[in-house]
Amino acid sequence: MTESEATNYAVWVLTQQPRSEKEIGDRLTKKGADEETVLVALEKLRGWGYLDDTAMAERWVASRGKTRGKYLLRQELNRKGLDSTEALEGRSDDDEKSACLSAAIKRVGDPPKDRSREAQAKLSSFLQRRGFGWDAIRPVLRQLYQGIVEDDLDAVEADE
Repeated sequence: MTESEATNYAVWVLTQQPRSEKEIGDRLTKKGADEETVLVALEKLRGWGYLDDTAMAERWVASRGKTRGKYLLRQELNRKGLDSTEALEGRSDDDEKSACLSAAIKRVGDPPKDRSREAQAKLSSFLQRRGFGWDAIRPVLRQLYQGIVEDDLDAVEADE
């Protein structure tokens, strides 16, 4: 694959959806481009302003962070070869709790129909899979299941 072909292919890939430098490099390598060709194509794309990993990471967190926690976002960004430190730096604990509440309400409704301990444990597991820590999950469970006994909440945490 020539440098021109690699650059054209990379531009085409970027028209489909935004990609990180790592993703473009991986796609070009998979297509048969050697390392030098990949580097030249990436340099051209950066020069044209088509690749900006920092901006992409920030957009990723802004769009997917509405119903996902820091842990899952960090994994997704790292998988894409993006630096998660800067992108997640501006995410406060209040943002995390708000996103956790949003994901919980979307899952079980407000107020939840099933208020059993098992339902609470299922919701807790779901939120953990979405990348939320217990420090964000606990207040959401308290808010949605008001009147639940503190021992039940501790039991749900212990089940995890």
